[in-house]
Amino acid sequence: GADSIQAQAFIQDHASQTVGAGDRSDIDKMVAADASRQQEAASDPAVSVFVSANAGTGKTKLLTDRVLRLMLDGAPPESILCVTYTRAAAAEMQNRISARLAEWTVMTSDDLAKDLAAMGIAVPSQSMLRNARSLFAEILDSDDGPRIETVHSFCQSILRRFPIEAGIVPNAELADELEQARLKMQVRESLMQSGDPAMESAIATLAEHAGEGNADDLLANLVRAEQRLDDPAILANLDAHFIDNCGVPADLDPEALLSKALDGIDSERLRAAAAVLADCEVKTHVTRAAQITTWLGEDDFGRRYHIDLLISTLFTNGQPSSERGLSNAALRAQLPDLVGILQSVQRALAGFVIARIAERCRQLTRALYVYGRAFHVGYTALKRRLGLLDYDDLIGLTNALLQQSDSAEWVAWKLDSAIRHMLVDEAQDTSPPQWQLLRRLSDEFFDSPMDDPDARRTLFIVGDFKQSIYSFQGADPAVLGVVRLDLQTRARTQHHPLRDLSLDVSFRTAQPVLDLVNRVMDGLDGITDPPRLPDFLAHRSARKQVGGFVGIWPVTKVEANPRTLPMFAPPAVQLPEDAAAQAAADVTRRLAGMIGSHRLSSGRLLQPGDVMILLRKRGRYYKLLMAALQRAGLPVAGADRMTLQDQIEIKDLLALGDVVLLPEDDLQLATVLKSPLFGLDEDGLFELAHGRGDASLYARLMSHRGADSDIGRMAERLSHFRAVADRASVFSFFSTVLGACRQAFRARLGSAVDEALDHFLALAQSFGNGGGVSLTEFLALVRGSGGEVRRDMDAAAANEIRVMTIHGAKGLEAPLVVLPDMLRASSNRDRLIKDSQSDFVYWAPSAGGRPDFVTTAKMQVDDAAKQEENRLLYVAMTRARDGLVIGGWEAAHQRFMKSSAYERIRDAATDMGSFVTEDDGTLRLQEDAPPAPVARPVDTSPPPLAKDADKPLWLGQVAPGGTQPTRPTRPSPPRAGRATGPRHG
Repeated sequence: GADSIQAQAFIQDHASQTVGAGDRSDIDKMVAADASRQQEAASDPAVSVFVSANAGTGKTKLLTDRVLRLMLDGAPPESILCVTYTRAAAAEMQNRISARLAEWTVMTSDDLAKDLAAMGIAVPSQSMLRNARSLFAEILDSDDGPRIETVHSFCQSILRRFPIEAGIVPNAELADELEQARLKMQVRESLMQSGDPAMESAIATLAEHAGEGNADDLLANLVRAEQRLDDPAILANLDAHFIDNCGVPADLDPEALLSKALDGIDSERLRAAAAVLADCEVKTHVTRAAQITTWLGEDDFGRRYHIDLLISTLFTNGQPSSERGLSNAALRAQLPDLVGILQSVQRALAGFVIARIAERCRQLTRALYVYGRAFHVGYTALKRRLGLLDYDDLIGLTNALLQQSDSAEWVAWKLDSAIRHMLVDEAQDTSPPQWQLLRRLSDEFFDSPMDDPDARRTLFIVGDFKQSIYSFQGADPAVLGVVRLDLQTRARTQHHPLRDLSLDVSFRTAQPVLDLVNRVMDGLDGITDPPRLPDFLAHRSARKQVGGFVGIWPVTKVEANPRTLPMFAPPAVQLPEDAAAQAAADVTRRLAGMIGSHRLSSGRLLQPGDVMILLRKRGRYYKLLMAALQRAGLPVAGADRMTLQDQIEIKDLLALGDVVLLPEDDLQLATVLKSPLFGLDEDGLFELAHGRGDASLYARLMSHRGADSDIGRMAERLSHFRAVADRASVFSFFSTVLGACRQAFRARLGSAVDEALDHFLALAQSFGNGGGVSLTEFLALVRGSGGEVRRDMDAAAANEIRVMTIHGAKGLEAPLVVLPDMLRASSNRDRLIKDSQSDFVYWAPSAGGRPDFVTTAKMQVDDAAKQEENRLLYVAMTRARDGLVIGGWEAAHQRFMKSSAYERIRDAATDMGSFVTEDDGTLRLQEDAPPAPVARPVDTSPPPLAKDADKPLWLGQVAPGGTQPTRPTRPSPPRAGRATGPRHG
């Protein structure tokens, strides 16, 4: 009936819009019919909808269908706003809508009716068909709709429209990364020269406990986590928080507590305990005895000054050592009261230790806030003075414009009148400030009359709590559930139709993979958030019998090798017993065996471009794996993200910049000479540098200038580079260098260097456009800013294995996904700990101990991190289309099995009972594969040559020349003496 026709149209439509779908004859029609009904209800333009969508269920298609149905329902394109998470997602949606509308203009009525049926319009009227055909022209004529953009782009357009009301200069520009780094450097320098005693004390504390590089990281983390730095009362509020909530009195005096502690220590009894410990054969107790004896030998001042010598023997990270750690049976036999003596000292010192730890946390945290607030205020003022904004400003200024400015109601009215339908994509990754903005714009939607299509206003939100993995960018998945409950309450109160739907049918992943996902994720912490969000909904695959499979490789184990290297032997770059290197080699070997032999659901054999390897981070194992794949001759794509200053070609260019500024820097000059910029080998460098006495390497090199030799030509090239640097801009200098040496970089490092080199040149050009002229400043900015570059890994044009992080793979898919490092349980090592109750951020290094209130906050942070780790595993597993492979490795004396993802997946596979163990120890679940396509015989004989009689007559003739165009006519020039004015009569 109509449902069957509609389901078939839905299958065809979904196949056409699914990237990499290939032949969709494998679609289960019954499951697809369920999905069709789900998506039809979700795309209904007459109601507001909140959708929880599993991975692979077609969120992008759903958003596209909803926009199209809104326009078919009569909504003006410019009244539709769709907020996406990335520019790539916005561009994809825009392209899909444009392509769909362009197809509608040339479709027959029957085909167009079927296409509309796929979206849930079972029997479209003739007027709707005419409207569908005219929408493409309507969008081309419209400059504003439908608006599909990121929330930052949307905010930028609002601020550009209302700059005066927002308190910024008209035509304010976004500062790029290099410009931001330069402004931040200026602010840091001004703070160091401020002369403010409080600021000098804060900077001294940061320098003592963090160092310059770590201080910048701490500052960046504070600015990202603390949203109230512009509040003038934040320091007073922080002080009150430590007093009232943390129990740290304002007049806390650790020195007084130390005096009391020292009075409570019986030195003679402690000396006797030390003598017993010194006779022990256990090294730990002997060391403890030596430290106690040393402390007891000090005078009163020395004991106070060296109190940590005693504390370190009896406390571990601020906590008293256990009885078992203080002694053993043999020691207690010699001195039965040994433990009592040591514990009495622990009790005497406990008050001082606890108070000092708390006071240190307060001092460090306050110093960070003093510096962080001053930096934030100074940086904000500098940006305003220069008419610049950054991405954080876009959200904050727009929220302030809509809620706190004098023109807030007027601006909101202007925006509300223009936006009638709002769609929010990837809602789980939307941060609280972004939700604040979107809710402010959509609050009036619930007051609209829903029975009038011309006045109807709707809200559509789609997200997946299980895929919220961007907490480091401010996303809070708990807000999604809060928004859902609030919308339900508002809808009930104001009688606004709101559908709450869940999508569970995946058009991406094969059922064996989904079966494992269902088993692993069900009941896992952080996967859902009831009662604010629906319970975990098991996945169903619309793809039937496609040969899906799951493989769980055995753990790669490397035993300890006790052999030692000779004392002066150079260390091996990669020892055979290196577990990470061995694991990388195993992954490479297994993949090499699968490529070209394993058949995919499409019927073709597995190719390198079908493989995606996902890791948690780009650490040492990532580099070893990339190197192993390259050594095996497997084509592999470059890194999905790269830090510019970490690329060897960029290091060479920066070193060249150092040399042209200070040629007497022998180390940098030697580095540059060995780089592709000059190509000097090790022997040549030794010959140049050896026996030069007190002369610099540069002077020795210049002594060869003019000689007809490789060294002479290198000297000429360096002199030329120095001359260019003296008279040209930074961009012109590096353009000249790369014009001469880019090919040398390619020859040594491959064509992949072009991306980093081009980005480096773009930074140099941006630096110049922003008014920068100093090469020294440019080098410092590049080294200080990091310069992270993100590559587009979604392109499947290159047949290469993709190796990337799980975060970078969000939104991507591959026929085969490999997770080779699932044995390690991640740990949260953030140096700043946010208190969820007060939202203050503590700086409390673990060394030396943390106060109880920080420990409590740290437990909450760790729990949240573990939940996000579970969601990260979900994202990784659901990137697979046909197959999923799990692996892990462990080094000698290191065991990571407990609480690891590998353990959970292996246990789930064992419980399923459908996995079989292969000869090499691999656990495997294999679905029945479709029959391999029968290859048709191909006639490889060459085609018969044409006879002369078959040749056209024009083949041997000279092509006739084209006719010469006539000279264009033009007015004759005036003759001498002839009047050139108008003639009369």
